[in-house]
Amino acid sequence: MLMALKDKKQIQKNHSFKQSFTHACFGIYRIFKEERNMRIHTSIAVLVIFVGWLLQITSSEWYWVMACIGWVFVAEVLNTIAENIVDLVTGKTYSELGKHIKDMAAGAVLISACFAGIIGLWIFLPKIWLLLIH
Repeated sequence: MLMALKDKKQIQKNHSFKQSFTHACFGIYRIFKEERNMRIHTSIAVLVIFVGWLLQITSSEWYWVMACIGWVFVAEVLNTIAENIVDLVTGKTYSELGKHIKDMAAGAVLISACFAGIIGLWIFLPKIWLLLIH
């Protein structure tokens, strides 16, 4: 594996699955460490999974719940990537175009979270309603 001089920073493509996997795991770790919203999404996901378990949702309902959770996580990762690219290109100085890019990326997260919320309400409200009226 070729490395840059003394700093041991990787400058070539990954040469093994293990190396790729390690870098991907580090990326996920960084997202959780640095992004408050990812930690909030994770907390909500854990709560939703717990409620789904309590309410004994069906396997097809689990499919939708997990797909929505995954979709929100991916949107948050892409939002973070967009923010970091804008900061890299602009040198963290204000740019009107950079602001638009960051706003649009955040909008994608909002759309995915709203969609997930609607699906969650569609799945959970009838079950909660049945518990309340019995």
